[in-house]
Amino acid sequence: MISEQHFSTSFTSVWHDIIPLADTYWRRENLRVEHWGSPVDNLAPIRIRGFINELAFEVFRKAVELDTRAQSKLLLPLLYDSIEDVSKYILRITNDSHSVTSELDDKSKAETIALALNLLRFFTNRESIIFRPKFSGCGIVASCEGDLIYEDCLYEVKAGDRGFRVTDLKQLLIYSSLVFIKEQSAFSSVGLYNPRSGFLWKRTLDSVCLELSGLRQSDVLANIATSMTRLSVSR
Repeated sequence: MISEQHFSTSFTSVWHDIIPLADTYWRRENLRVEHWGSPVDNLAPIRIRGFINELAFEVFRKAVELDTRAQSKLLLPLLYDSIEDVSKYILRITNDSHSVTSELDDKSKAETIALALNLLRFFTNRESIIFRPKFSGCGIVASCEGDLIYEDCLYEVKAGDRGFRVTDLKQLLIYSSLVFIKEQSAFSSVGLYNPRSGFLWKRTLDSVCLELSGLRQSDVLANIATSMTRLSVSR
């Protein structure tokens, strides 16, 4: 079995059959991305950029869980409390000791807190947040989890120093398909938010599917699930 990220970036011909207008659609949508909030300067060493992004998300999650106010001085203890667990998580993915650190300099701390604050300022309705929703696997794709569901929208948080990509959209569609085949209804929209750049993109799932393929949401999601199953059988 493979990860949802692997599936979203591979099997080009499969994706083209399901959503043939994806590239054209995404070029147009990239021009419609909203600017929400102030961008965060890149202060930390680039080698720990992924670690900083994940640490900021964990600080954000704990702040919501503990109902901590969005103030830098109140978030710092949460940062210190999260470093070890986030380091272990990153090392499981990268197996690269240079991609994490147990001691952050002041600039790295400031960058982490700024990212966490942007997340708190965007996702303000704390009672509406479902963190790390879990999705059962299907066919070739293993069980996985998203970032969060907020006010009827499944969001992926992409805090890298880059724009959104069509593979990010495919990742959202994979999660949506995994929910669809379980006959669940946890959200009706999908979105991308980057707390580093302040970029935001959000659309209803049905409108996205129509634009990508000319088919309704149920047909597109069913086709994705069928492809995941067929790929598993063919291996």
